Amino acid sequence: MQTIREVNNINAETLRDLNEPVVMRQLVKQWPLVQAYRDGDRSFCEYLLRFDRGEPVTAVQGPASNHGRIFYSADMSGLNCRPARMQLASALDYILSHAGQDPAPTLAIQSSSVADQLPGLERENVMSLLSPEIAPRIWIGGRATVAAHYDGSENIACCVAGRRRFTLFAPDQVANLYPGPFEMTPAGAVISMVDFDNPDYQRYPNFRQAEENALVADLEPGDALYIPYLWWHHVRALDDLNVLINYWWGEPDPAYGDPRNALFYSMMALRTLPEAQREAWRSQFEYYVFERDGKPGRHLPAERRGIMESFSPTILPRLKQSLIRALSRR
Repeated sequence: MQTIREVNNINAETLRDLNEPVVMRQLVKQWPLVQAYRDGDRSFCEYLLRFDRGEPVTAVQGPASNHGRIFYSADMSGLNCRPARMQLASALDYILSHAGQDPAPTLAIQSSSVADQLPGLERENVMSLLSPEIAPRIWIGGRATVAAHYDGSENIACCVAGRRRFTLFAPDQVANLYPGPFEMTPAGAVISMVDFDNPDYQRYPNFRQAEENALVADLEPGDALYIPYLWWHHVRALDDLNVLINYWWGEPDPAYGDPRNALFYSMMALRTLPEAQREAWRSQFEYYVFERDGKPGRHLPAERRGIMESFSPTILPRLKQSLIRALSRR
C-alpha cells in the first residue's frame, strides 16, 4: 500500500483542480472542536453538547462480538447492527462508558446534519475551502469500522476527535473489491464484501490487486482528507471516541438525473443481450457517452447536432417523458 500524497497551502482554486486524493495536515487545527478535544474526551463532549437542541439522533448499535465492524449478518439476511434513536448526550455517555473495553459494543451516529442537530456549530467551525452553502455533516462513534464504499460526490473529511485510518481505491478497482448487493446496504452505499482485517483470498482472490493499488492515510485531529468522486474508502476509527465532520458536493444536476439510474437501466437493458450485441453497444456508449473519439456529431451543422451537442429546455422534458414511457411498459 502507498501513502496518500500530502499537500500544504491548498486553496479553493487548487482544490478544484485536484483529481487524486490528498491529505491536508492540520487544515482545521484552529477549529474550537479540535481545540476542545485537546483538553480530553469529556471537554470535547461538553463543547459539542453546547449546541445540542435536544432532538434525538439516529445511530446504529451492535454487540461487542462485531469488533466494531458495521456489516451484514452472517447469512446476509440483514445487518449485524440495529438502528437506534437516542439523545446525543446519552450516545456520548454510552461511548465514553465503554472506553478502554476491547472489543467494545458498537455505537455510531452516521452522517447527521450539523445544521439540524447542532445548529451554530458550523458557524464556529468554518471550512474555508468551500462555499458556505455546502453543509457539514457529523459522524460520532467509538472504534467502529465502515466497510469500503463510494459516494456520488466530492468529499472533504475532517478529523476532529480521535484518529482515523482511511484506505482508498480508485473507481477502476471495483471488480477487485467485490461489491455487495445494491438492494440492501448498511447506510445506502454499496460496500465491499472483503474483511480488510482478515481477507479471504480464496474467496476474493483479486483483492490482492486492490491492496497493491490502495492508498492509505492516518488522520490526527485537525487533519483533513480530500476524497474524489466515486473513490472507494474504507474508514477505521482508532480511538475510544472518534468524531469526523465531512462535506459533500458536486452531486449530479437533478435536471439531468442520477447516473446510478442510467447504470441500473443499462444493466437491465444490456446485460441479457448476446455478447456480440453487448460489444456493439459498448462502441455506441464509448462514442456517444464517454466521447472517446472527441465530441460526437461534430461533423454535423451545429443546429442539427441535437442531443449530441446539448440538452435544450425543450428537448430535455421530451427525453424524460420518453424514458418514463419506456420504463412503464411491461
